[in-house]
Formats: sequence, C-alpha cells, structure tokens
Amino acid sequence: MRWWHTRSLRARIFIAFSVLILAVLLATLGLTQLIVGQDARQTLSRELRTTGQVFQSLLRERAIRLQTNSTLLASDFALKRVFATHFDPASYDSETLASAGLSYRQRIGVQLVWMTDERGTLLAASPGEGRIGQSLAGFAPLKEALESQAPATAVVEVDNEVFQMVAVPVLGPDVIGFLLLGQVIDDQVARRLQQDTHSDVTFLTDSAVFASSWPESSRSAPQLIRMLPEVRLQNPRLLSMRGERYLSLAVPIVANLGKPLYVLIQGSYDRALAPLHTLQWRIAVIGLIALAGALITGILLAGGITGPVRLLVNAMHEIPRGNLRHRLRVERNDEIGFLSRSFNEMAEGLEEREHIKDTFGRFVSRDVAEAVLSGRVPLAGERREVSILFQDIRGFTALSEKLDPVVLLRLLNQFFTEAVAAVEAEGGVVKQFTGDGVMALFGAPQSRTDHTERAVRAALGIVTRLANLNVLLQNSGAAPLQIGVGIHTGEVVAGLIGPDERIEYGVVGEAVNLASRIESLTKELTATILVSKEIAARLGSEFVLGRTALLPVKGKSQPVEVVEVLSRPLPAPGPQGTGRTSGTAL
Repeated sequence: MRWWHTRSLRARIFIAFSVLILAVLLATLGLTQLIVGQDARQTLSRELRTTGQVFQSLLRERAIRLQTNSTLLASDFALKRVFATHFDPASYDSETLASAGLSYRQRIGVQLVWMTDERGTLLAASPGEGRIGQSLAGFAPLKEALESQAPATAVVEVDNEVFQMVAVPVLGPDVIGFLLLGQVIDDQVARRLQQDTHSDVTFLTDSAVFASSWPESSRSAPQLIRMLPEVRLQNPRLLSMRGERYLSLAVPIVANLGKPLYVLIQGSYDRALAPLHTLQWRIAVIGLIALAGALITGILLAGGITGPVRLLVNAMHEIPRGNLRHRLRVERNDEIGFLSRSFNEMAEGLEEREHIKDTFGRFVSRDVAEAVLSGRVPLAGERREVSILFQDIRGFTALSEKLDPVVLLRLLNQFFTEAVAAVEAEGGVVKQFTGDGVMALFGAPQSRTDHTERAVRAALGIVTRLANLNVLLQNSGAAPLQIGVGIHTGEVVAGLIGPDERIEYGVVGEAVNLASRIESLTKELTATILVSKEIAARLGSEFVLGRTALLPVKGKSQPVEVVEVLSRPLPAPGPQGTGRTSGTAL
C-alpha cells in the first residue's frame, strides 16, 4: 500500500483505469468467446437443419417434376402406339421401344427411363439393357403402381446409385404398360446443396457412401460411415474429421434400399469460430486505445462502423446464395452510405443480368422468348385456342435407307429451312422438329384472331416452297419429296414445360393429338393438306377446298370429318360457285 500511496495521482488514476480497462477487456474477451461460441454453434445447427429442409423440399420438387413429365409422356399417343406393339409379336420391335426410351431420356433430362408391360416385365431400359426381360413387379415404385394402377414414387438403389424414381401407368384405355423415370442423387446434387447452403452433404447408409459434396481426394468413406451411429436421430454433434471439428447431423430419407438411407450434413465449427478471433483482436486493440485515453471515442467509432459493415457483409452473403433481390436501406450520406448504395446498384445489375440470362437460356424461339420477357406468358400456364400444324415427309424411312447420312441431313435442313420460313411468315412458331417433319403453333404465345387462316396459308406456303425445292432436287438428280400436312384447331393448355434445367414452351391437349392424327390420314386419302371441319368452317372464300371425308380416328369414338385444302386454285366456279370450292365426300 505504501507503494500505492507514493505514486502520483496521474499514475494512480492511470493504473486504476488501466487495471479496470484490462479487467473489462479480459472479461469481455472471455464473455465474447463464450457467447459467440454458443451463438456459432446454434447458428450452425440451424443451418444444418435448414439444409435438411432444403433437401426434403428438393426431393418433393423433383418428385413433382418427375410425375408431371412421366404423366405427360404416358399420355403421348406415339408412346402408347409403341407400347401397344408388345401385344403383337409379329409387329413388336424392341429396338424401336429402346430408341424411344433413349429419346425421352435425352429430351426431358432424366438419367433413367424404363418401360415395362402391364405385368411389370421390363421391355426397354436406358440404361440397364441387361435387365430386359426381367420382372420388376416387386421393385419400388412399380410395385405400388401395379397395386394402385396410379402413379407412385420412391427412392431406390440401381447399380450402386441412388435414384428418385416415379412409375406411371400407360393407358390405352386400359393399362398397357408402365413408364418409369429416374433422376440420380449423385455428387452433383450434393455439391448443389453445398453451394446453396454452405454445408457439406453426404448420402449414405451404414455400409456404403453413395454421393457426397466432399472432394474425391479428401473424401473418406469409412470415416463418414463411422460417424453415422453417433449423429443419427439426435441433435447435431461435434465430431473431428481431418483435424478439424465439424458439427454433424444425420437426417433420415424415406427410401427402399434394404437399409436406412441418411443425408449426413456437416458444417465446420472451426471455420464458424474464425470471426471470433478477429473480434477478440479488435476488442484488444480498442482496450489499448482506451488506455491512451480514447476508449469512448473508440467505442463510439466502433459502434458506428461495425453495425453498418455487418449489415453490408450479411447482405453480401445473400448474393452467393442466389438472393439477388436483397437490398440495404440507405439512411447515411457518408462512406458507409456510399457503399450501401453501390451494393444496391450492383445487386440490381446482377438481378437484371441473371433474369435475361436465365430467360433466354431456356427458349429457342425468338417469339416465345420475347413473349416471356414482356410478361405475356403466364408461367403457370393458360387455356388458349390455337391452331396446330403437323407435317411429315412421306416415304422418309425408305429414303433414309438409300441416302448417305450426310446427304440426308443436308436434304432435311434444306426442307426445314423452307418449312420454318413458311410458318414464321404467317406469324407461327415452330414448336419442335419431329424427325422428318415439324409441329407448328398459331395463336400462341402471341394471340391472333385469324390463327386458323394463318395455319392454312403456312401449309400452302410449305407446299409452294417444296415445289421450288423439288425442282432443284430433280436438277441435281435427286428424287422429289412428298409431304402430308394436318391442321386442327381447339383449346389447349399452353405454358412452360420441363425441369428447371431444361424448360421449354409447349402446349398439351386433345387438339394436339387430333392434329397429329389428321396428318396421318393424308397418306390414306393421298392428300397433301387435310384440315378438320372446325378449320374448314372458318376459312374465307380465297381458299380452295377439295374432297371431304368422314373417317374413324384412333382414340375417338366418333368418326372425324376432314377436308382437303388444294395446294393450287381450281378453275373458276360455275354460275352457282362462291369462290370457295368444296369437293365431294369420299
């Protein structure tokens, strides 16, 4: 005490103040470590559970997309026709069915397409050709679909990979088979979850690891499997891996694998605590500055800076997560306010660029893309009356057998160039190329009151352009092409179809199927252009009509009346003519 009393007042005040500041500083550091450590663990635990919820949502969304795509495919007339061939051994062609499966797999972006008969025997597989002929009646989800005669979904193992699969019956009108689609749950899915949630994800059982976001070089399957008994069905636990502490949580997945399937979600606890060390250093610096007499100023400055900076950092974290709509509220005119305004401008630019990139990356047709950007296409779909045109090249199979593939492809491209030009000249949209023909829409996505007349004029334009093309073909020594065109109008559901990675604008409805069937009748009637009676009734006097016919059509209980549209005008009509000529019934 004598030493204390011999010190100057300045020294005593300085020492007392220093001891107080050091005590407060040490207490602050200890309390900060305790609170931040607990907060980091709670935050990391919430992130792990959020990752589990995100994965469950992803499974549900994938199941919905798979069931939607499989239901649409199962209702496709061409698929039903291919399926039905297995009832007649004389006409059954397994290679055609396998080719159709591969085509559907590539078109809708799934990794597995299987087709079975009505009893569950595998007819075609892509992949999995070695299973053809085997019974899958006990295989989920086909087993549930066989029992309920309705779509069923399940998570299953195929060739040491985990697939999310859906099985739907193919009706004709009774069940004639089943279509199974599957999307794999692989490393790519795990890495996508890791990118979205910043948590490492592993799909495993107590004996095997199927997929993981961990890099191959650092992935230890035995160690991951050993962790599983310690974390499943419990709250997140702190475990060591590769010399680093990880908070780990196992979430069960409803699956048909024979063994329980889990998604192991892990977040680095050490990396979560890294900001704590920076914070402790800052507090120490602030304490040293306070010893020099600037504690109040330091605290005020720290409080005035760290708060807005933390908001800015949190906002920056939203950008990698894909939340480009996050904005900061700007209430300052200093440098922090300038940074906040700059961040908002950056986020707006990124959002606009991502919107344009995403929209134009999904569409091929310029008209469809422009309609979506302008907001004229409801993303949920809409009912709309349109005219549908189907065109097919006659004798294409025989032609493809005679010509060299390079020559055949060049010939198809020449014809498609003319066909697309004729369709777009009338404001139509080529929906898809069907191998040797086209499917075109009139009245969607852009609404047109005269879509029926535009569709017929486009068909006549195709015929006219084909005539000019045939002249060039004959001059070069090639055989001329012959086509058939079928047109029908009716109400359809128009909108965006397909998974997020490969979406396209399309229409579905009975009118589409009938238009395709009318096109197939052109061969039977030896006609170039056939339209339904609904189309014919709306045509003006400038169109020349030929024969009419009342013919049965597959899938229709009543015959369908079709009318021939002549590709060139007839001679002038007699005294009772009207300029629009109709032929006699066949």
